[in-house]
Amino acid sequence: MKTIIVFSALIVLIIFSNCSSPFFPKENDRLAIYLLKNDSLTTKDVEKMNLSRLTLKDNPVISFDDIVGYQIEDHKVYLHENPSTYFGTGYITLFSEYFGKPFVLIANGERIYLGSFQSFISSWLPNTPYVFSFSVIDDENSFIIYRAPCYDESTYIDVRNNKRIFQALGDKLIQ
Repeated sequence: MKTIIVFSALIVLIIFSNCSSPFFPKENDRLAIYLLKNDSLTTKDVEKMNLSRLTLKDNPVISFDDIVGYQIEDHKVYLHENPSTYFGTGYITLFSEYFGKPFVLIANGERIYLGSFQSFISSWLPNTPYVFSFSVIDDENSFIIYRAPCYDESTYIDVRNNKRIFQALGDKLIQ
């Protein structure tokens, strides 16, 4: 009887370990950028919320497989195709629906930080890393993630330098 219970528990464990769930990240979550499920929320609305409480879209807008390289020095992300392709719109200058919108960067299935898409003409900067509209270079298939504003250098921690991000990227890192 004990053998049957142990065997059944083992089968259930194997089945659940192959399922997609928050405990078992998908392969494309090795490094991914997700938008929020609620499109009406702005970065201002959620920047003080706990990352775990944010509901993300079912699929990332950019996944590990989309990334060709990541330049550590300036946090420049190189993609297989131009960035506009991943957002399903024209060039970034037409991305007005994304400006002020939050994203969550995930590494190896863990939520690392909240970021924001910003227009260079905006008078407000989020207290998060951000992607400026002019930093998206379609002909180079890249964009830059800028650091959050720094008010006190002595206590500032740049979340873009989280070691889990660099571990997830592996050989896609560019020194």
